[in-house]
Amino acid sequence: MKAMFGFFVFLLFLAGIALVMLQGRQMAQQNLPGGGSGLVGVKWRPTYIGADSVPNDTVMFVQFALDGSVNGHGGCNTFFGSLEKTDAGVEIGPLGATRMACAESVMTLETAFMNALQNIKKFEVSSDRLLLVDGENNLLIDLIGEK
Repeated sequence: MKAMFGFFVFLLFLAGIALVMLQGRQMAQQNLPGGGSGLVGVKWRPTYIGADSVPNDTVMFVQFALDGSVNGHGGCNTFFGSLEKTDAGVEIGPLGATRMACAESVMTLETAFMNALQNIKKFEVSSDRLLLVDGENNLLIDLIGEK
């Protein structure tokens, strides 16, 4: 009888943990545009930063997670940060990054990418495209999704 009671208490404990984890996941999804639908689980590679095209062979990308975290590679350095909903839309940053040095052209493109990410206010997600725009609806980054 004691063993059965102990097992029942253990099952209640596990159910409580599952409920807390589910609520945390739901709260994180509320922090993402569209609940993260179409945004999460995709490696987004920039094709344009502003009006400048990004070479097809670039290693630059950004990824978004359900917990609101952001990570990626700027071409030289890896970066990380968070995504939050705001009254004005969304906000990324501040971003942290490793501090490796690369060719000046790579560093210039990486700086433009990270600056643009930190200035976005809105997302527009389609099946394989992600457009990141500022508060005045200027296109900051045009990305293509790779699963």
